[in-house]
Amino acid sequence: MEHKEEKRNCQNCKKDFTIEPDDFSFYEKMRVCAPDTCPDCRAQLRLSFRNERAFYKRACDKCGKDVVSMYSPNKSFKVWCYDCWFSDNWGGEDFGIEYDKDIPFFEQYEKLWRSVPKVSLIYMRSPGSEYTNISADNKNCYFIIESSNNEDSIHSYWIQECRDVVDTSFASKCELTYESDDCYNSYKLLYSKGCHDCTTSYFLTDCKGCTDCIGCINLRNKSNYIFNESYSKEEYEQIKKDLMLDTYSGVKMFKEKYEDFLKKQPRKFAEVMQVVNSTGSYMKNTKNCQSCFHCYDAEDNKYGVHIWRNAKDTMDCDTAGRNVSRIYNSINAGIDNSNLVCDALCWTCSFVEYSMYCFNSNNCFGCVGMRKKNYCILNKQYEKEEYEEIVSKIKSELKDKGEYGQFFGKHLSCFGYNETPANEQFPLSKDEAIKQGSRWEDTERGTYNKETKKVDQMPESFSEIDFDVAKEVFICESCNKNYRVIPNEFLFYKKLNVPLPRLCPDCRHYRRMKSRGPNKLWYRSCMKEGCTNEFETSYAPYRPEIVYCEKCYQNEVI
Repeated sequence: MEHKEEKRNCQNCKKDFTIEPDDFSFYEKMRVCAPDTCPDCRAQLRLSFRNERAFYKRACDKCGKDVVSMYSPNKSFKVWCYDCWFSDNWGGEDFGIEYDKDIPFFEQYEKLWRSVPKVSLIYMRSPGSEYTNISADNKNCYFIIESSNNEDSIHSYWIQECRDVVDTSFASKCELTYESDDCYNSYKLLYSKGCHDCTTSYFLTDCKGCTDCIGCINLRNKSNYIFNESYSKEEYEQIKKDLMLDTYSGVKMFKEKYEDFLKKQPRKFAEVMQVVNSTGSYMKNTKNCQSCFHCYDAEDNKYGVHIWRNAKDTMDCDTAGRNVSRIYNSINAGIDNSNLVCDALCWTCSFVEYSMYCFNSNNCFGCVGMRKKNYCILNKQYEKEEYEEIVSKIKSELKDKGEYGQFFGKHLSCFGYNETPANEQFPLSKDEAIKQGSRWEDTERGTYNKETKKVDQMPESFSEIDFDVAKEVFICESCNKNYRVIPNEFLFYKKLNVPLPRLCPDCRHYRRMKSRGPNKLWYRSCMKEGCTNEFETSYAPYRPEIVYCEKCYQNEVI
């Protein structure tokens, strides 16, 4: 069937949006209704169902022990620790209810959703990593979020196959990396962004194959460069020593100079590498990926964020990767998934729809907390024929209302809007969030006024530390929240000879996120004089960066 482009008005934000012919083809393939909200509003809704880093101390409602949890103590539903939730002493089927054709499906789903216990944190197959969340296959990691296949890493976000990294985000196959973002296959890289195959360097942006460089941008296969100028090995080492990058004031002073230097340098319209017919940013090795952000080793995806490691044929997904295909309007659909519709945090599943927190399950509809199950509806087991008959009736009900393919309603989120990344990408005040139908969480996180070291008592360099760091409580110079430096983190700073951080882990994370472009595209023209090329870019027209098209940018690369 041939489809035509169609303009619609978003039923949430009331802005017009376009459904393109290939969108209709995908909806037809997944047999879902076309959406009545725009891509941004669809993403905002999905993201309000994920709490990445708002952690609380609370008791497990099963065994009673104190745990760290993504659910605040005042939540009305039961929360179990990881060991209790993943034990063989219970199953989601214990809470199953029989589908009633006379009651709207989502009313029945809400009843089930409220009754099934939630798991405090999710860290699958991760020894020594119990303080990680929405992560899998890590070893000896602490407070890493949305990450997998890492080892000995701390306070990092969305890292893959890394080892011994701290305060790093969106990195893959890196080691001994610190305070860096969007880097790949690099070693001993500090304070850097958008770099590949770089070693023993500081403050680099969009550099590839560089070694022993400081404060550079747009370099390829260079060594002993500072501010894009070449030096002898001896000169480089002397200047590096004079910069005192092992001190807090030295790092702060150089960062200010570097940011002034960057303002005068051209930027490529998008952070993309080895892409074919793809739009978005932070992309590597992609084909036919449209409006995708942080996307690599992926093909045939659209309107996605964190689409990675052999993700194929997905649309409207936030985090889908590690061998997944045919996923629609879902969040955290990772690790060997296929044929999912409107799911939240379902891993290693196939033909699962409108379900949350399901693992290693197939052919489930409207389920919560199921493990290794087949042919279940509302957590109740059926024979294959009866399952298919009932699911057909539910889908007909939802399609008649135009709801099949729409994500869950906001009231079914476990979290306050301010606990979720939705509030990072689509900020709302408390009044605005509540008015739009979301919850708001007022429980205070963290501790205050318990510090044993003030900011002015922090040592300038690691070599000046004359106290037992593990016993001290510090105060964040930005938000005043207390934080600690754990022993392995201390050893990392010693290994790299960097000063202790003066911001808490949350503020360090938010600073890195703020440095990234938004998951949004604008049409712009190349800023190189005389060039008329146009492109889609995540650099908004009002931003100060000098933005070039691919051709003009390549002419500037050193």
